[in-house]
Amino acid sequence: MSAVPGATEERDAWPETLAAHLAGWAGLQPDRTALVWPAPRGRWHTVDFATLEAACRARIRELREAGVGAGQKAVVMARDPYDLVTTVYGLLALGAVPVLIDPALPRPALRACLDETRPEVFIGDPLAQLARLLLGWARPHVTVSLLTGRAWRAWCARRPELETELETERPEPSWPSPPPAASLALIAFTSGSTGVPKGVEYEHRQLAAQVRSLTGLLGLGPGEVLLAGFLPFALFGPATGATTVVPAIDHLRPARTRGADLARAVTEHFTSVVCASPAVLRALAGECEHGRLSLAPVRLACSFGAPPSERLVRALRRALPEEATLLSAYGATECLPVSVIDSAELAAAHAEPLHAHRGVCLGRPVPGIAAHVLVPVGPVSYNRTVPQGSYGEITVGGPQVSRAYHARPGANAAAKVGTGEDVLHRTGDLGWLDESGRLWFLGRSAHRVHGAGFALDTAVVERIADAVPGIGRTALIGLGPAGRQRPVLCVELAPSGANSATAVLQGLRHALSAVPGGHRVSTVLLHHRLPTDPRHNSRVDRDRLARWARRRLRRRRPGGVRGGGR
Repeated sequence: MSAVPGATEERDAWPETLAAHLAGWAGLQPDRTALVWPAPRGRWHTVDFATLEAACRARIRELREAGVGAGQKAVVMARDPYDLVTTVYGLLALGAVPVLIDPALPRPALRACLDETRPEVFIGDPLAQLARLLLGWARPHVTVSLLTGRAWRAWCARRPELETELETERPEPSWPSPPPAASLALIAFTSGSTGVPKGVEYEHRQLAAQVRSLTGLLGLGPGEVLLAGFLPFALFGPATGATTVVPAIDHLRPARTRGADLARAVTEHFTSVVCASPAVLRALAGECEHGRLSLAPVRLACSFGAPPSERLVRALRRALPEEATLLSAYGATECLPVSVIDSAELAAAHAEPLHAHRGVCLGRPVPGIAAHVLVPVGPVSYNRTVPQGSYGEITVGGPQVSRAYHARPGANAAAKVGTGEDVLHRTGDLGWLDESGRLWFLGRSAHRVHGAGFALDTAVVERIADAVPGIGRTALIGLGPAGRQRPVLCVELAPSGANSATAVLQGLRHALSAVPGGHRVSTVLLHHRLPTDPRHNSRVDRDRLARWARRRLRRRRPGGVRGGGR
């Protein structure tokens, strides 16, 4: 795949830091475009590898002059891809620890993340800095505050030595000495969609392992063009040697992204690889269907953040070239990626009669990842050697798996099994391994509905319900105390509206009658649009949905179905 002779051999010899990979690619392909992002009036900013590396070194000098050093934790809230890459790579090169927190989190959760991290440095665009001052984020801990965006570029322009460094073709002699591979590199907070957000610790070697895994999975390298539908993917792109295109996406509300902006980014930059959440891919597929467009340059599209629906897979297949590959990747903030499956195998697996009511197929673990299904045999012990096909908790280990949460000893005790290099991460997802070594997903352990004498797994019920004509999406929730929960299925109708609510309900009842325990779902509520997580707009926010359902049922009319809701 590499268009640079000897690139693979040289890459393998680079130190295990993202900054070292960028510096290496800048030496091998200085004039190749590294990063593309939107500019005003429908234009694009572009920067090559040599210029991007020089900008990172300029950022390093600014950080040093401000007093930022190794080991300091620095919150980074920059929406501009160029600022995000140069800031994070500069911090990593210095041995400082970037802290990535989703600004779309609810204010109490965001404040809790900052209080827990106790950062010494806060780097962000003017809006983030204003919020920090007005809301008192991390006020007792932050000693260094730096602006990104136009303010930083104006600051550089007032310093001739930095301006020269950004424009000259002659780079500085060297970057700072790489930090130890086993040292703490970065803290990334989870989305909070399945619980309280937690800070995931990554060592430099684990970030490098993620880059290697994603490079192999997506076939990235020189000559490839990656469309990053999720802003942190812009961080990995330059380290792979590929050109990274960041389209005009509302990263606080990805589902509102305009499909036309995505399609334009694909066609204008001859994108070969597309990576995005189902919400963003849905916008892209909808634009293609509406405008009868083809994603001709794309050879591979990958959905991450949540499994794509069968309806979305069909829409993407119509938009992609026949020879293109469509992948669904499974993973989490703590371990990305874990497994992958292409659309053809996914359809075949779900069509097998033996697997009709056994969840969603996630595919085989990627190279380097060991997947286990743990079955509890006591309060703190687990049986790792369970028979094939047994249900349990999906637990993973490998070089790209985080070994700890930041300042969360209780979470570490609950989610980490083993010690040292042999740590396994408990995902909190229920599943099983089939005879081909493929993982199957049954749903989150915390979302399992425990009724009086029965239990229902969300992915099992929802996969069958989502396939009913006229249904856009469903979510199974349990109301009441565990052991006496009432199963409630919340339904979002398809946008087309071709089928009446009565016809949809009849089809749903028929489909559920074939699911083991499906007859237990006696309550169905119609919802205008199911609430989703803030990061990907793809996973259902079941806590919010449960609060809505309780309010609805208090005012419920006889008849079994209640409409409305936002």
